[in-house]
Amino acid sequence: MLTIDSQKISGFRSFMCSKGKQKSTLDSYARDMANFMQFLDEENVSSGNIGIDALQEFKGWLQNRGSKPSSVRRAVIAIRMFFRWLEEIGELHGNPLEDLPVPSHEYTSARNIPIEKMNMMMDVALSSANTLKSSRDLVLLLMLSREGLKASEVVSLTWSSFFAAGESGRLTMTGDRARTIGLEAETTHAIKAYRKLLQTDTRTKSDIKPVTPLFVSFKGADARAVQFGITRHGLKFAIYELGLAADLKQLNAEQLRHFAMAHKISIGFTPEMLMNHLGLRRVGNIGKHLSV
Repeated sequence: MLTIDSQKISGFRSFMCSKGKQKSTLDSYARDMANFMQFLDEENVSSGNIGIDALQEFKGWLQNRGSKPSSVRRAVIAIRMFFRWLEEIGELHGNPLEDLPVPSHEYTSARNIPIEKMNMMMDVALSSANTLKSSRDLVLLLMLSREGLKASEVVSLTWSSFFAAGESGRLTMTGDRARTIGLEAETTHAIKAYRKLLQTDTRTKSDIKPVTPLFVSFKGADARAVQFGITRHGLKFAIYELGLAADLKQLNAEQLRHFAMAHKISIGFTPEMLMNHLGLRRVGNIGKHLSV
């Protein structure tokens, strides 16, 4: 009989840690699971009755305690992943939560970025792509909105991740979604142009090695100081800045990833090809774009 206790939650945390999850994510998931255990106890829900209905009740339980929609969404994701892990280690035969949809983001209405807005952002980046910052921003935009990389993947890229032969380029990702993907010609060209600027800029040319982070960050009001490596926080605000050029407030990496899904489907990617490209095991949100 399935039991959910602190020992299993500790095992789940260790599993997620082995997959390269950030400490902040692990701490959030641990809190979500502790809340779930409290809910089961308070509502007297037995382990044999945990299913979609119980999780729907848990969402209401969280909302009644003032949890924000983003926190409720994260909790559902954490519990789905926990049950999937239980199934993988043989503690569960058949996942009762497999078909549970993840709650939509608060910004769902803004998820579908109009093509004219995307073109506007691309034009702004291209208009001054001969500067190091604009060249970097163009590559970031293409990585996110054409190739569909996650923010965590973008910040972990090094120059050893990228290979190009003529117009053909590919990118190798490590971690729990390890894969090698082919890049579109536009992305390949932009990365090569960005690398050329890095190789000629006096602030960066002597520091490019295979282990060097692919992206740089800029410091100071005039962005004069340059250092290799970009944090998720830095990436977040770089995306904000790109979005403001098209009057898209608080643009984020997931919105751009969804745009990339629609884009790949529009150029002929099948669901299987797109799953391999994005490193997904299930169709998930791809299905939303197939139905459009």
